[in-house]
Amino acid sequence: MRRALLFGRRTSRPPRRLGADGTSALILLLLAFPLGAQERLASDFEIAQMEQQLLRAKGFSAQVSARLNLGDLRATRNEQSLARAEYLNASGLAEAERLDARRESAMSRYANATSYAALAQAKLGRKARAFELLEEAARYASDDAENWNLYASAMRILGHPRKAAAAARNAVALAKEPLDVAIYQHALATALIESGEVDEAERLLVTVTESLRSSKFASLQRDVARGEAFEVYSTARGDVAAYVSLLNRAQLRLAALYEQRGQTSKARTQYERVLAARSDDVTALTALGRWAEAFEANPFSPALVATYRRVIPSISEGPPAGNTTGAQMRRALIQLARGEHRAARTTLDGLLEKFPANETLRTLRRETERKAAPTLPGATPTAEELRALIETFEQLTPEQRVTLDRTTFTSDVVFTSAQVANGQTTFESGTIGGVPFRFSEPTVFNGVFDVRARLTYRILGRTADVSSASSGRAGRPPSFDRDALLLDPAGVQ
Repeated sequence: MRRALLFGRRTSRPPRRLGADGTSALILLLLAFPLGAQERLASDFEIAQMEQQLLRAKGFSAQVSARLNLGDLRATRNEQSLARAEYLNASGLAEAERLDARRESAMSRYANATSYAALAQAKLGRKARAFELLEEAARYASDDAENWNLYASAMRILGHPRKAAAAARNAVALAKEPLDVAIYQHALATALIESGEVDEAERLLVTVTESLRSSKFASLQRDVARGEAFEVYSTARGDVAAYVSLLNRAQLRLAALYEQRGQTSKARTQYERVLAARSDDVTALTALGRWAEAFEANPFSPALVATYRRVIPSISEGPPAGNTTGAQMRRALIQLARGEHRAARTTLDGLLEKFPANETLRTLRRETERKAAPTLPGATPTAEELRALIETFEQLTPEQRVTLDRTTFTSDVVFTSAQVANGQTTFESGTIGGVPFRFSEPTVFNGVFDVRARLTYRILGRTADVSSASSGRAGRPPSFDRDALLLDPAGVQ
């Protein structure tokens, strides 16, 4: 992800510097994962939880963290307009806090608010303003680890990993508490990876993950188990949430690094550790090829969608049945891959009714509107030619329709069923290379034939795929109707 992970943590020890609500905030940079690894879950439940947290938030630190976190959750679902609105709200909160702190001559608060204002500006893509604010914050709090971590986070978002690494090193050097050190080491590892210094980054990530899993954090581990904590937030409230989030992120990042290096076994170990704590982590599920679960976790992740589209040709099963959001997304992507744009439009329109602000859905929906010039298939048509004919049938010219009516085609087919009686076989529907077809009525052929045969036919038009629509025959709900070819059979071999 291209965001910062913020930890607002209530501590029992005296903090180095407190916000107005008595909390200390820590930043953890996130790595832009390689293809094959995705962003974490951003479910309706988590967004609802964060909205509730925002309603209960008191004081600047709690409110700005909640706004940034909600924006990040929206961004993982590719709801960019909603995410941007939250970042603007966070920016407004930070600017108001800066004014209040300056009036009260509270320079520590002022520096903290300025750092958060810079982070919000970075998320909004306003580079010049973000740089200006970062430099101002550094002048007021050059000896504060938290502000250096905020500085590193913003630099990472702005695309300056070497400056982010330098700032993160300052944070590591100034940190005292073990959890603080681990968070800042993780931030440093992230910046180093983006700077091409992967050897040091790997050593740091191994140190972080082994430390977090060691007896050094036994007390926090017991609290995690006692509270059954598993949520991974980009803004975590409390040491338990910070610990869970950091362990999840560090293991994912280390696994991604192992993947890049071709160390598959080590990567799998890290992904399985992630799933042991959180069974629906989309990054780990995707890396392990568990597509159905990954899409149920975050169906709108642009990276997940892009990765799945690349592997669709190697997936043997057909479009999934079911009406969950994840199943519908996979169905739409498979329909697009097969050129079944009309069916994909129907699927995507249903999703857009529930998620009108989602930009992944909007992008895919626009893709279904791309019109190709209608062409007629060859004498032994391929599946792609037949799908293209279905999609463009209404655009055929009068001359093309005349030619189509006069042309006889031959294809290898798989009939849905073969009813044999008295030396005759009755067929009604089937597929040609996965493209559904049916006859206008059941047709009897002299001879005994298998469901796999060679059919000679003419193409009459486009119709509904009644075999798929029948849940009793195909195991799919009627809502899975798709277009099919209406054929006039001339002979079977």
